[in-house]
Amino acid sequence: MDPDTIQPADRPEPLLPTWEDEALQGTARYEPVVGDDVLPLTRRAEHHRKHWYASPFIVIAAVTVLAGGLRFYHLSFPSSYVFDEVYYAKDGCFDAGYPYKQCGLKDPVEQTVTVHPPIGRELIALGEHVGGNRAFGWRLASAIAGTLTVLFAALIAYRLWRSALWAGVAGLLLATESLEFVQSRMSMLDIFVAFFVTMAFLFLVLDRDWIERRTPPPEPVSPEDERTLTEMGMPGDRPPSPILRPWRLLTGLAFGLAAASKWNGGTALIVAVILTVMWERTRRSKARAPHPFWETVRDEGFSIVLFLVLVPIAVYLGSYTRWFFQQGGLKIGDWWTLQKSMANFSLHLHATHPYASRPWTWMLMLRPVAYYFVGDAAKHTSSEVLGIGNPVVFWLTLVTIPWTFIAWIRRQDWRYGFIFLAYALQYLPWFAASRTSFLFYVTPITPFMVLALTT
Repeated sequence: MDPDTIQPADRPEPLLPTWEDEALQGTARYEPVVGDDVLPLTRRAEHHRKHWYASPFIVIAAVTVLAGGLRFYHLSFPSSYVFDEVYYAKDGCFDAGYPYKQCGLKDPVEQTVTVHPPIGRELIALGEHVGGNRAFGWRLASAIAGTLTVLFAALIAYRLWRSALWAGVAGLLLATESLEFVQSRMSMLDIFVAFFVTMAFLFLVLDRDWIERRTPPPEPVSPEDERTLTEMGMPGDRPPSPILRPWRLLTGLAFGLAAASKWNGGTALIVAVILTVMWERTRRSKARAPHPFWETVRDEGFSIVLFLVLVPIAVYLGSYTRWFFQQGGLKIGDWWTLQKSMANFSLHLHATHPYASRPWTWMLMLRPVAYYFVGDAAKHTSSEVLGIGNPVVFWLTLVTIPWTFIAWIRRQDWRYGFIFLAYALQYLPWFAASRTSFLFYVTPITPFMVLALTT
């Protein structure tokens, strides 16, 4: 295959540069050996040709460190419970093994957070086990998750655009995005959904790269031979095994953890299935398969069901291990009753709340959430924690997301489709929900709003 004919969106690319990349780009250095063969020289630092800001390692590490610094700076402020921390931090404290009175609970059965799956609360409990029953401990897991979400988003951006600059821009925008920043400093669940969803999508694009690198290009054949192969139902090359897919397995695990943190994490799994089918169909079409879609269903159906359906279900069930022990055994009937109760709460919550907002207002940020406010009129001072998005990110999303859809259709470039679907199929389902909702529900979508800005 002629490298000059490979489109950037089609060429399988690892996260970081390889010698094949440099050869294609004309940046690799060679030395002659025997005959006409050439081999690349050992990689050497050439500071006069490659500046530090062109290194993806340095740029991505820098924005990750910045994100961590912002999230951990004065993490213990405010020192009191903020907003829904009154539920999650207290329950996490009890799960971490502290006496219920130290956790601010009236009795051992006062735990209230049974309306969401347990993984987010378990992570909060782990943070309190390490950081103590204090504000720092309540928020420790959230700060780590928020920092790593920035890392994952920057890695995805680098993978999509092969640019250290755009990886840095994506990481910087998410590191300073105010809603993601605030949620990273609070003991609530939405940042864990963002963490696992972004991780899962990173694994998904790595799975695409992994299988593309192992799919040999079809041998050139004459039109007569190609017609014969088509009539016989024989593509030029059989795709690699759909079962040996380590990144697809990790994708399923991460999506399972997202759904086990909060149910809206499961909507992103629909995106993964759609993208996987589209990518696999394209791969077979390039291999001149006579019926690429049906061959995708035949060859990949079991793998998709196994890794992107059964594995997430198993992870979700496994997240209730502590609950089953507390119930004295594997009481599936009681567990199913709990799930129905959770569904009833999620679908039919119609409480009146001063900071509630409808999904159509979220990109406009018409109703931010005031988590904390303390003022001193005598000193003319006040402190506030406000859940509101970055206007640059939120308002420009009204332009960039439609643009990704148009570019996807016109250019037939999977990267734009990846961003558009990851955004749309996490956001649009909220419009069908009539329950009370809040701006911070958009937290898991913010990494993809940032990625849209890099297009």
